[in-house]
Amino acid sequence: MSLKIKNAILHILRNDGRPSVFSEVELDIDSEICEAFIQKHVKKLINNPAVRTAHFNPEVELYGHLGAYQAGNKYFKETTLAFAQKMDTLMNRFTQIPPCDMLIARVSHKSGEYIAVLLLNYQEVYAHKTKDSDNQLTTCNALPFSSGKVEYAALIGLEGAQMPISLIEKPATIDGNSVLYFSEHFLECETSPSKKEQAVLINEITTEFVDEYFARDPVVSAKIKTAMLVEADAEEGFISMDNVAAQAFEGQEAHKSQYISTLRDAGVQADLPLGQRVVKQQFSTHRIKGENGVEIRFPAELAVEDDSIEFTTHSDGTVSVLIKNLRMV
Repeated sequence: MSLKIKNAILHILRNDGRPSVFSEVELDIDSEICEAFIQKHVKKLINNPAVRTAHFNPEVELYGHLGAYQAGNKYFKETTLAFAQKMDTLMNRFTQIPPCDMLIARVSHKSGEYIAVLLLNYQEVYAHKTKDSDNQLTTCNALPFSSGKVEYAALIGLEGAQMPISLIEKPATIDGNSVLYFSEHFLECETSPSKKEQAVLINEITTEFVDEYFARDPVVSAKIKTAMLVEADAEEGFISMDNVAAQAFEGQEAHKSQYISTLRDAGVQADLPLGQRVVKQQFSTHRIKGENGVEIRFPAELAVEDDSIEFTTHSDGTVSVLIKNLRMV
């Protein structure tokens, strides 16, 4: 994957009684260390099934700054300062947000031009150095290249007026409440569930549906999962839940309609670009777990093949599982 870093800058943000440090000089993007760190974390935001998507409200201040930068009316350094100052204000309002570095980079990828914003929470491996060179404040630090998972990051598209956002974040406890401050208060955008979150939701709904209407019949669950896999393979990761229901409940119109209705009531869209990797991760394996702790895992499609696995449900509610034609490896 070709990823070129055009600009990068690091601001030191504090709310522990010491002043924040807003750098006036960009980082040396020709440094192999700097380049490796930025590329590593920006790549995680591109085509990552765990990222959420969002768009700016046009009235948001940061959107205006990016628009001016996009139009060539603001420099990179000036634009990043607006981001850093907003986070600095937010951190002093919500003091539970820990001090951090804000790394901002302009990157070019085959899919477009982006601004990447990374919040780097302090760890023991971090070391800061600031210097005043020619009356310009420069920040330098030692970045945790082998560790240092970035938990708050955004990739903002610069092509077009909408400026789509891909982001990762986690809830933080602020004033006793769970808050997504990065998206809700900093970027001020509304996010959509990630591909992974949507797939997990479908899996949970399917389990509850089969429990309620089919007494936990593993064959029904496996049929739905197999239909998801077939649809993802045929449509290159694009899923039509109507097609999935039609395949899984062929000849069972009432159950097909009820399943689709259950998905709609839970907010699942009719068509989803989940991607083949996400679908395979969530639906390729089926698991059966007994009250006595016995657990069986197998490829979902085997449950619909008579010559592979056979399930027999007894009058007392117990299930016998017969595995056929198994070749040991």
